[in-house]
Amino acid sequence: MQLRITKAALPCLLVLSLGLVSCVTMTRNALFVKTDAGADARNYGQAARILDGPDSKTYYNDKDQVLRNLDAGMLFHFAGESEASLKRLEEADRLIDLNFTKSLSNAAASFVLNDYQLEYFGEAYEDLYVNVFKAVDYLRLGKIDDAYVEIRRVDTKLNLLEDKYGRYADSMNSSPTAKGTVQAGRSEFHNSALARYLSLLIYRATGKPEDSDLDQKKLREAFASQPALYNFPPPPLSPAAEDQGKTKLTVMAFTGRSPLKRANNLRINTLRNLIVVSTQTEDSDGHLKFTNLAPIPFPGVEGGYNFKAELPEMVLRPSRVVKINVLVDGNLVGELALLEKLDSIALETFKLTQTPVFFKTIVRTVTKGILTQKAKEQANKAASQAGDLGMVLAIAGGIAADLAVDYSEQADLRNARYFPGQAYVGEFEVPPGEHEVTLEYLGSKGELLYREKKPKATSVPGALNFIDASDLQ
Repeated sequence: MQLRITKAALPCLLVLSLGLVSCVTMTRNALFVKTDAGADARNYGQAARILDGPDSKTYYNDKDQVLRNLDAGMLFHFAGESEASLKRLEEADRLIDLNFTKSLSNAAASFVLNDYQLEYFGEAYEDLYVNVFKAVDYLRLGKIDDAYVEIRRVDTKLNLLEDKYGRYADSMNSSPTAKGTVQAGRSEFHNSALARYLSLLIYRATGKPEDSDLDQKKLREAFASQPALYNFPPPPLSPAAEDQGKTKLTVMAFTGRSPLKRANNLRINTLRNLIVVSTQTEDSDGHLKFTNLAPIPFPGVEGGYNFKAELPEMVLRPSRVVKINVLVDGNLVGELALLEKLDSIALETFKLTQTPVFFKTIVRTVTKGILTQKAKEQANKAASQAGDLGMVLAIAGGIAADLAVDYSEQADLRNARYFPGQAYVGEFEVPPGEHEVTLEYLGSKGELLYREKKPKATSVPGALNFIDASDLQ
């Protein structure tokens, strides 16, 4: 079968390892690096340089610079290029804050322009996890204080999460084109076990066992207070006091990939001062389902209009990895335990914007649609007095106007593509000295999906002997 590479696709990458050559077709929407289970290479660095290079405008426009920096930053991170990763993730972090502030002052525009026509300010989970991966980059570089700053930023953002999106809804309500009062959605996510674990590692490394144990307590509280997000046992961790003087190896691994967005179709029917919205979705078998919602008050609207629009939905991309074995110097020492489902948290925090985006979409579609319909009625009235040719031109113009409205109401499906879906962790006692660590990623049938061999490193008693790894399958 011949593959056609379009301008919108990135060049085919070659993965060269152990004499194997795998052709990788990559777009910004998907990264598939298919290698033999024995392969030890991922061309994340090459992919990052393509997305971050002089041709980046092929894949990102000026309104998508948050995405460009997140995508390139995460790929540099998985390539082990921490300095390049930090540069891009720091810029993404800065632009997220800047663009969100702009969105608060441009509330009126959001009722006229579709969200994808505005500067992207990131999903809530992207805003939170950008600091987590900056912290991991700093830990790799031995910059403990900088890693601590990033974890504190995660805490601050979590504490202000609902307030932030409450301000977003308030800015919409202040628009002269708003209809009724919009409230932000609510999220049950308030405590990240992943961030707590990185924090306790930092306290261990700086000789603060009491603070480390306090973070371990808060980590367990994350599991107890958010059972829908942490529906699995917490990882087995020993108190910091028991670890003093021992040579402990900490291994953290990331697998899978973050969710993607897809479009759900909306059908909008108007009654007098009311609108009725139906959603059209696909089930897991690809069958279309229609869900009718209750009528929504819409003062001033006339009955008899029918419109369509799109609404974004976030969907999971299940990981193939179900188990990760850890080998030290070729000997199996244990397996990693699941610490956090980043993909589940992405879905949970997506709720914060679902309600505002829904109402913005409805108001914008109905308002623009009615204006278009009235313009068509006037054009048809004038055309009826101009003969057959005038009527044909009016019909053609009406069709073009309808298509333009439909096109302008496409769902905003932007989100970063290269955050992982799950985080695993394990702690193992090892003799002091140099060791070679290998991770084996296994599938649901116990099959070996990928083997990752880390560079030899020296483990020191009482120190932070930290290794991070990844397989985005």
